[in-house]
Amino acid sequence: MVNILRFIKKNKIEIFLFLFSIALVAKSLNFPFYWDNIVQISIPANWYFDTNFENFFVPDMIATGHPTFVAIYFALLWKLFGHTLLITHISMFPFVFGLTLQINKLIKNLNIGTNLRAIILGFVLIDTTLLSQMSLITFDIIHLFFYFLCINSILNNKKTLLNIAFLCLVLISLRATISGAGIILFHVIYDYYKTRNFILKRYTCYLIGLIGILTFLLTFYLEKGWIVHNTVSNNWKESAEYASPTEALRNIGLFIWRLIDFGRVIIFIIFAFFILKILKTRHFESKTLRTLFLIILAQFIVFFPTIIIYRNPFGHRYLIPIIIPVIILTIVWVSNFKTGKKLIFVLTFISLVSGHFWLYPKKIAQGWDASTLHWNYYHVRHKMLSYLKDNNIEIKKIGSFFPNTSSLKYIDLNSSDIRFKHADLRQDTLILYSNTFNVEDKFIDTLLNKNKWKVIKEFQLNRIYLKLFKKL
Repeated sequence: MVNILRFIKKNKIEIFLFLFSIALVAKSLNFPFYWDNIVQISIPANWYFDTNFENFFVPDMIATGHPTFVAIYFALLWKLFGHTLLITHISMFPFVFGLTLQINKLIKNLNIGTNLRAIILGFVLIDTTLLSQMSLITFDIIHLFFYFLCINSILNNKKTLLNIAFLCLVLISLRATISGAGIILFHVIYDYYKTRNFILKRYTCYLIGLIGILTFLLTFYLEKGWIVHNTVSNNWKESAEYASPTEALRNIGLFIWRLIDFGRVIIFIIFAFFILKILKTRHFESKTLRTLFLIILAQFIVFFPTIIIYRNPFGHRYLIPIIIPVIILTIVWVSNFKTGKKLIFVLTFISLVSGHFWLYPKKIAQGWDASTLHWNYYHVRHKMLSYLKDNNIEIKKIGSFFPNTSSLKYIDLNSSDIRFKHADLRQDTLILYSNTFNVEDKFIDTLLNKNKWKVIKEFQLNRIYLKLFKKL
């Protein structure tokens, strides 16, 4: 009994993270595939499942350019344990829990005491974008797990583990590959600050990963004739188009907005003051702050130019490798303040909590997969699907919008391959609309015109609604 109590006391934070991860995954067990994860994971995973892995490369029309190893992982588990959302969410648990452990380990590696470590974890885990992603079936959480595992391997000088973690990281997705470039950059800068020299052989641990991703891209190109950007399917034509100067400026604004969105305003204001102080003094107060800043800087250097030069829309999840270290650095820096730190902690925490309730006006696009508000959407969607079934209203005759137009087979892992049609307000007599759909203003204006359309059924929860409209 004494040994058990001693173990609990020594590992209380890790035990909390384990229970937290169980609770979060348990809450999300019935969450369907959502947002881009339908296209990026569910559709290719279902193709592997249906075809019994007849080919490594998925057909062009469903290929996004991302490596499909995560999709293969889910398809294999479906073959072994069942083609269900339950199995899919359970298969996310090792990465959800693993991510929390790696963030915790990073803070420990920075020689931060237990009390402050617990405070920092509270600030990180309450962030709505991270929490939202941890509840989803997404390769971004797997990406983040290996990302922080790479950082911790560098800090602990574990070359073999770094070899494995980096290989896994770059083969998860194209975003993870970009993050991998930031890992190498961080390692080089970090070593230079420590030793003031550059020795190439220190970085041979990245060779296996680089060979792995280059082999994938080369074989992909030889098979399909394109890489990274799908040049065959019109579904992703914008992803390969460069942004105009005006669009690039807009992307810069969106980049900043994505960083400060959902309650992170105070965090990034404080971080801006930190940068100004560094620029003024040319000195870091501690090695901890320097290491965190180098992690942030390396990821910013690789992500910023990659994001702003293309027309392809980008989400908040792209920037989580920057957001989490910024939160950690900010809390560490504020903890060194002689006065006012408690007030700043309280205001910052309240600001982050408020992010869970941010709801933009219906004509302003919102990053729904970056906000826990989307949890309410699943409830009203379930209610609406039950209503349609009970009233014998055929789904295929109802117009709707992304992400509600994919087959229920891909969203719910349903056995029936039925879907809502893409909305056509001139031809459709029934339209299903939610304020979680980022719909063009002209569609919203038309649907809300009471002389043309009326709501025949509505379900709502915590300001999130789903309405069935009928043309008059």
